[in-house]
Amino acid sequence: MDQVRVNLTLDEAVWEAFASLVPKRKKSSIINELLKDEVASIKRRQEEQAMSAAFREASEDPVRQAAIQEWESLDLEDWGTRS
Repeated sequence: MDQVRVNLTLDEAVWEAFASLVPKRKKSSIINELLKDEVASIKRRQEEQAMSAAFREASEDPVRQAAIQEWESLDLEDWGTRS
């Protein structure tokens, strides 16, 4: 895995608490895992917001609503009786 050195600014109290709890050779890996989880969470929220906006837009589009109504009868059919 490629690595990058970074320079971060943290609150002193946060760093002191972190440094007192985490062994010297574990700090980078723990910070990396925390950031990886946070990045995934941010991406997930952005994707959910984009999907929500797309659904909202689709629900307001009369052409899409007409297409949905055309297919609605198929949704009501009993597909379990197919042979």
